Amino acid sequence: MRVELSPALILHRRPWRDTSLIVEAFSREHGRIGAVAKGARRVKSRWRGLLEPLSAVALSWSGRGELYTLTGVEYVRGHSLSGNALMGGLYAAELVLRLTARDDPHARIHDSLAALLAALAEGAPAIVGLRFFERDLLDELGYGLNLAETDAGEAVAADAEYAWHAEHGLRRGAPCAGEIAVAGRTLAGLNAGRLPDRESIRQARDLMQAALAPHIGPKPLKSVATLQAMQQFAGGARRGESDAGDSS
Repeated sequence: MRVELSPALILHRRPWRDTSLIVEAFSREHGRIGAVAKGARRVKSRWRGLLEPLSAVALSWSGRGELYTLTGVEYVRGHSLSGNALMGGLYAAELVLRLTARDDPHARIHDSLAALLAALAEGAPAIVGLRFFERDLLDELGYGLNLAETDAGEAVAADAEYAWHAEHGLRRGAPCAGEIAVAGRTLAGLNAGRLPDRESIRQARDLMQAALAPHIGPKPLKSVATLQAMQQFAGGARRGESDAGDSS
């Protein structure tokens, strides 16, 4: 197999042997691939700096099996991300790594991830942009939520309250044990691509995470664990500052 300059997003990379990298990328035309970038860690490598995670590139590769051999890289654009935007981008990339199969094209997921990274680089809040990426990811993989009507076929009303369950779907009314509370305006906002307020953003996050959980499985996402550790560290630092202030 030989592929020339396929548009792709770098999802992850890791060192391999002394001077090379193993790169996980998401090609628009060919899906998720793993490839060895031989010599990419050498100081004078022609690919040095081009295979950064979350970068948009055009990749060439050859070979067969689980890992291809990278033969060419053209830089398209990077995404200057930090803080929550960076963690959001890494989380989205890890979802693609976890939920897609190798060599299984999903152009819509590629385009949704590319749009998310561009929006994050322009200052869009990760907590909003990620919800629409999660929606698109679930839809494309065949696990999408029906945001327009209940499982009983009743159209969603923006002023009504609903409950969602992973096995039983969406129904009108207050949530019971194991169900997620979600307002009609939140469902309408997710469907339309615009969440109206903070409570809708919170509900959309809870709903999407509950919908993704059965497909992610029990092994936690590394990006989520890292974010939680950062939040705990920041919380401890704030408490330490408060304690120091109280004692001075």
